[in-house]
Amino acid sequence: MMKRALASIIPLFIIFLLADQYILSPTYHFEEPKPFSGKVFYNPYKDFNAREWTLGNLHAHTSSWFGLTNGKGDENDVREGYDSMGYGIHLISEYQKISRYGDTGRNYISAYEHGYNLPKSHRLVLGAAKVDWKDYYFPQSLSNKQEIFNRLTSDTGNVVVVNHPAMRLGYNTVDFKFLVNYDCMEVLNSYQVSFNYWDTDLSSGKMVSIVGNDDTHNAGNRNAIGKFATLIYAPGRKKEEVMSSLREGRTIGVWIPHKPPIPFGVKIGLLRNSNPALEKLSADSGYFKASFSEKVHDIVLTGQGGRKVLEMKEANSLEYTIRDEDTYLRLSYMTADSIKYFLNPVVRYDGRNIGNRRRISKG
Repeated sequence: MMKRALASIIPLFIIFLLADQYILSPTYHFEEPKPFSGKVFYNPYKDFNAREWTLGNLHAHTSSWFGLTNGKGDENDVREGYDSMGYGIHLISEYQKISRYGDTGRNYISAYEHGYNLPKSHRLVLGAAKVDWKDYYFPQSLSNKQEIFNRLTSDTGNVVVVNHPAMRLGYNTVDFKFLVNYDCMEVLNSYQVSFNYWDTDLSSGKMVSIVGNDDTHNAGNRNAIGKFATLIYAPGRKKEEVMSSLREGRTIGVWIPHKPPIPFGVKIGLLRNSNPALEKLSADSGYFKASFSEKVHDIVLTGQGGRKVLEMKEANSLEYTIRDEDTYLRLSYMTADSIKYFLNPVVRYDGRNIGNRRRISKG
């Protein structure tokens, strides 16, 4: 009797999920992307001072949901591991569950990873008071993805990060010409890096901040942490500072040497002594300029369409003449300790909205 009931209920449930996703879900009208424009440049690194920035990891899992999800260890593994490496910010982001780790502190930031669909269209939600359980289980249309972003940003105090966009079939690069209402992209992740996805966003005139995370599922394994990080402008390590910096581009993606695995004690010393070397970055209608406290290596300036507009090997400074077709310029380089830094772009600015929160009409 039970088997017969399940045999009839399961197909009906699948039909309901399909109808909800492909028939009942809202559809949206997407405008053609427009590059950044304007006579002045928005520069998130104006008055840069490295002492006011701190290392952060915003994406980590522990054992949760009675062991049904992919995660090992506990909150202490996360705290002890990242504290020992000198991280000032480290969050736990379980699937569809807000961890109360550290919630008695005044700088607590709630976090969870949204998404339980097959293609792995996942989003990191920071600052939420509760979990949004709405998702679309099967391969998602552009409108399906937009509907979820709209729901997650309906609380305007949240910060929403696109997690590991290059993983599986969750997203494709074309999606990011059109999708809006998220604030950051996890360009650096232990499983995938996603620079082409990010450059598609930027080339479409959307200021989306870079984030780097370990996405560890076992912080007790010291080889699984300290691979990627985000430098965040947060002089007081306060929630308000972190959230506004994530929205406004005051982040730097950090790629830490980890192949072959570095002994954990060596990594502690590496990160505690690390210095982004950047001293000053400026951009006006004529020149993009950067100066460093020491010689840096493999310097790349990337612009519209993800095209490299300048490459240098070793230098203490750079100067680039800005052209009319340069809608944005983002800098990356490597310091002497082999740590790579990826900056958000300076972008042409028309004096209006600089983020990626937009009204979008239903089709």
